Amino acid sequence: MGTALERSESEVDLTLKAASYEMPAWHVDGMDVEAVEHATRRATEMIRGGEGPVFLEARTYRFRAHSMYDPDLYRDKQEIARWRERDPIDTFAARLRDAGELDDAALEALEDAVAAEIDDATQFARAGTREPIEDLARFVHTEVRA
Repeated sequence: MGTALERSESEVDLTLKAASYEMPAWHVDGMDVEAVEHATRRATEMIRGGEGPVFLEARTYRFRAHSMYDPDLYRDKQEIARWRERDPIDTFAARLRDAGELDDAALEALEDAVAAEIDDATQFARAGTREPIEDLARFVHTEVRA
């Protein structure tokens, strides 16, 4: 759950590791909404263009602990506060505001629409049927056809 790459990997640059498998690989600042969009478009075009798999690493920062049972004692509060200044939603909203493409009313309407969509999806999921236990590992591995 909390093992640093430096403690588990011989090569901590995951894009170099992926490139060793002879596939295009690059990283993107996962805290920059527009950079992520550009990088994912590029990767999608390559894949759809028949150039094979692509490894795209979005480098982000997790603001919260892994779970409610994680006391999050391995990071100091100032580190988290510094990263919060780069919150991708806040920084993107600020960019849109500065460009005159978003105001407080539009942002509130967008947040309300997203909350409603999440509520609808949650209700849909709760109303659904449970997956049979014997099917939980289905499609995890290639199924051999006779």
